[in-house]
This record gives sequence, structure tokens and C-alpha cells, in this order.
Amino acid sequence: MRLIAIAVATVVLGGFALAGSVKAAPPWQGYSILYFNEAGEEVGGAVASCGGQYSSWGERTAIFQKQTWFCD
Repeated sequence: MRLIAIAVATVVLGGFALAGSVKAAPPWQGYSILYFNEAGEEVGGAVASCGGQYSSWGERTAIFQKQTWFCD
């Protein structure tokens, strides 16, 4: 039982670490993501700017397009 609890905690913490790394962009890079449904309609998006600001809207899907750019 203790082993299961440790495994679950490890998966949860790993998920939090991954979620944090997806949002943050390196200081020298920004990006934008558009999420689409199966019909190809835009249903959400996210932007991480060069200044470190992050904003998102809508829903995340497995179908997306990501654009990156380098900051001055």
C-alpha cells in the first residue's frame, strides 16, 4: 500500500513539473500555441512573451500548432 502511495505521489509531482515547464519560455524565446478540435476549428491558445508573461484561453487539445521566436 505504501508503494502505491509513493508511485501516485511521484506521478502527480511529475505532472506538476511538466505543466510548469510547458508554460514558461526561456528568457531568450517566446511562443504562441493555437489548439484545434477535430473539425479544425480553433478552440484555444496560449502566448508566452519575451518578458515572461503567460496567458491562455479556451481549451487545450492534442491538435495544436506552436510558433516560437527569439527575443532581442
